[in-house]
This record gives sequence, structure tokens and C-alpha cells, in this order.
Amino acid sequence: MRYFMLIILLVLISASIFYYCDIDHGLAPLPGKLVATVYFRGTPPDNTEGIYLVVMPKFPPHAINELYMSPNSLPIDKDTVVTEMDLPFDHYEAVSLWWYSTETKSNLADILALPLDAGNYLLPLSFDITEENPVDTVELFANWGRVDRDAAIEGTIYFNGPFPENTLATAVAAYKYKPEENVHYLVWLKSIDFSIDSNPYHYRLPLRHGNVDYLAVFWLPEKANLTDFRTLGFYQDPNNPEQPGKISIGDNETVSGIDIYADWTAANP
Repeated sequence: MRYFMLIILLVLISASIFYYCDIDHGLAPLPGKLVATVYFRGTPPDNTEGIYLVVMPKFPPHAINELYMSPNSLPIDKDTVVTEMDLPFDHYEAVSLWWYSTETKSNLADILALPLDAGNYLLPLSFDITEENPVDTVELFANWGRVDRDAAIEGTIYFNGPFPENTLATAVAAYKYKPEENVHYLVWLKSIDFSIDSNPYHYRLPLRHGNVDYLAVFWLPEKANLTDFRTLGFYQDPNNPEQPGKISIGDNETVSGIDIYADWTAANP
């Protein structure tokens, strides 16, 4: 779990910074190509800025310039879009479709599509661009409802002390189901907010209506290794505090009073 939550942070940081940087992958024509067919379902939210194809040679990415991102948004007024991305010969560990909002910075909860490999422990689907196979194809299924956040959870996070000086990031995240395997921390993620920076902290987490079975606070120290992400606390079942509390949220509803108690002891086990 700790490893996968760090993946979330790395991808979030890499994608957010990459969006504001002009990365030069070379002036010469690239020898290979990925052809992606995107099938959209539903209607794009009003705050949609654009949709971008992102290819990662490494997952998680270790540097900003590892990412390949389409320079322009895909059309958002069609049910099916075919797009191409020129790529050098290489092995690529993930391809995704990323949604950008006009209101907030993008994060991992804004992935509209990330194909998973059922034959490889549900890891992201990888592919190769080679001299023998210079063109590869992929299908992406994108449901606009995933990013149409028509509801919200709000409450207060109480920490049992000040933030450590070596804090890199603190986040609150909501999941459709309680994750049991590493991949679940990605595919069941409904919303995440990395802006927590005070004690106590009143949060408001926009998300799609429906059920939330797991709501937790995570912390990452500076210069962290892949095993350093800590779970500080989770929303507890009022009738059984050892178990996560479940929340049901209606369309256009805000559920309030969902408080979480975060224990810094977990930051230094």
C-alpha cells in the first residue's frame, strides 16, 4: 500500500509540473508511433479544460522529462477519437488519458483511462515501440462521469501534534471500496487532495456521488524512499472504530462532519 500511494504522489507531481513546462524531446522526427482509439461515454463536465494522452516509459516516472504528453487536447465533443503520438523506440510501462480542469491542478484522481494488464497482476498495460514493431495500437475507454464531481465530503482532520519539519506532502483520499491490493489504490480512487497543511484542517473533498468505503489521511517525508508513505488515520465506523466508516453520498449532496483523527506516531514507526 505504501508503495502504491507514493506512486500516486509521484505521478501527481510529475504530471502537474509537466503541464506547465515545455519539454523538448528532440527536433528530429521520432521513428515510432502509438495510435490510440478513445471511446468516450457520458458528457464532459462544464469545468473541463482538456484531455491529454500521456505515455510513461517508467511507472512511476522518476523525472519530469520521462513523460510524453500530447501538446494539444483531444476533441471533447465526440464519442470516439483516434489520436497518434510519435515516440522513439523503447519499452513503455503505461499509457493514460488525463483530464484537466479549469478550476484545479490535475492529480491522479483525474485519470479518465489507464489500461491494466489482466495477465500481469493488473499492472498498467505496457507496450514496445521497436524497429520490428514501429507502430502500436491501444484502446482507451473513458467515462466522463469519473471526473464529474457533483458531490462532496467535508469535515475536520485533527492531528495529535505539529507537522514534522521534514513533511513533503499530506493528503486526504477517498476510495470507492477499501483497497486490499496495491492496484486498488489506483482503480478505486475517487478523489484526493494534497493541500493539507495545518492542524486542525477543515477539508472539503469534491467527488462523484455514490459510496465511499475508505477515507484516509496519508503523509510523505522529504527525500522519501518508496516505502516511506505513512497512513496516519482513517474515517472510523462510529459503531466499530477499528473499522473504516462507510459513507453514502447522493447527487449534488455534501456530507458534513466526517472527521478524521491522524496520529503522527504512524509517521515514525
